[in-house]
Amino acid sequence: MGLEVPYFEKFDELKMIELQRVYKEKGKVEEEDMISVESIVKNILKKKKLNGTSTWQEINEAFANSKKNDLIDKYLKNKNIFNLITEEEMDKKIVKEIPTRKALFLCAQGRLVKNAQIASYNILVNDDAGAGKDYVTSKALEMIPEENYIKKTRISPTVFTYWHNSNYEPGWTWDGKVFYTEDINEVVLNSEVFKVMCSSGSQATIVIRQRAVDIDIKGKPVIITTTATAIPSAELTRRFEIINLDESISQTEEIMKRHCDYAMKGITPEYNQDIIDIQKELKRVKVKIPFADKLHILFPAHSIMMRTKFPRFLDLIKASTAFHQFQRKVDEEGYYVAEGQDYDIASEVMRKMMTNKYAVSLTKNQRKIMEHLEAMSDLNKEYCESVTHIREQMNNFISLPAMVTNLSQLTGYGLVKVKIETNDYGKEVEKYYLNESIMGGQGVIFPSFLRLCEQKGEEVKELNPRTT
Repeated sequence: MGLEVPYFEKFDELKMIELQRVYKEKGKVEEEDMISVESIVKNILKKKKLNGTSTWQEINEAFANSKKNDLIDKYLKNKNIFNLITEEEMDKKIVKEIPTRKALFLCAQGRLVKNAQIASYNILVNDDAGAGKDYVTSKALEMIPEENYIKKTRISPTVFTYWHNSNYEPGWTWDGKVFYTEDINEVVLNSEVFKVMCSSGSQATIVIRQRAVDIDIKGKPVIITTTATAIPSAELTRRFEIINLDESISQTEEIMKRHCDYAMKGITPEYNQDIIDIQKELKRVKVKIPFADKLHILFPAHSIMMRTKFPRFLDLIKASTAFHQFQRKVDEEGYYVAEGQDYDIASEVMRKMMTNKYAVSLTKNQRKIMEHLEAMSDLNKEYCESVTHIREQMNNFISLPAMVTNLSQLTGYGLVKVKIETNDYGKEVEKYYLNESIMGGQGVIFPSFLRLCEQKGEEVKELNPRTT
């Protein structure tokens, strides 16, 4: 069965293996570590009924299983594992941006949920060039096991029609995967194939040598991408949540300080590989939310956007439950049952996603336009201007065609209204003004889970939604 050696020789060598692991983790070995390691080795050998005739393969398997169980106890059964990863571990490579880290990591865990809306976990990180969106996104996603994470720097508009074709890879599925492509261009972003893949997977019929050929791409990944200038179509904004980074001066200062600190110490920090590897033990599961009937009152029913936003919020709760599956109960039907912690984590992430009081996914430029219209409307309730004048008042910060596109989309969202006026030359001109129904208000407010449980079906009093 394999090489046999005296028991005591194996015992000493196993001790050395464990001591090397301790040294790698702590950077030193103390007397208490020696005692602990000796005890661990004895217990494993005894528990697995290993002795002097056991093969090295049997011993290695015993140790591997023992280490796996230890890591499950240490991390996957740790109630604070989500914050441990997003607040502490990611801090090694990402300066601040904690809400963004949490949004990216939680949506990536959507890969573990079987019974979720197919587009609930897609994210578009939108910010100016140089803000660090690609760096932050890629470093946050490095905490996902490599076998579940696929990154491409460039893709073509039709890649999902042919990539991992089931005819050639029958065992392949996109389910359980996270796909990240950086700095996506507008042609790809708004292409029909990409749009369909974001919401329903890919089933295509194409013509090859004058014959119709069916191509079936199994599954659908969590899709995360970044862009600085691309303007997603209105259809695509229902399939993606748009999030932005912190571009403040204080954030820039903190980033420079971090670079100085690492340069002085001469270090390049790395993530704890054990935390990444042990996530391979997480499986895809179905989730139930027993308190779901208390949640609809948090969202304004008069906003049609809530038909997308509310299911997405429920799916964020499911993603947290799936990630904490070693800590959640399983009912008689095999569903994992969500708890209050999952609601609180999802609420924190949803607050990041709903960065404006309208509960609409807006790009950075669209937010700037809305801020300008609000400021001008505060000064003059009758404010109403043409595209050209609005652009001039904003120092021509984007091109005229881009301004037209953005104002058109904001009109489609119901945030801005348009009316036709005739100028001094008898020419009809479109003029835009803020929809009066959205002025004021605080948007959606999420109470704590404890507070939520105290609600008796009535609407949350702080809620003053103005979305349309």
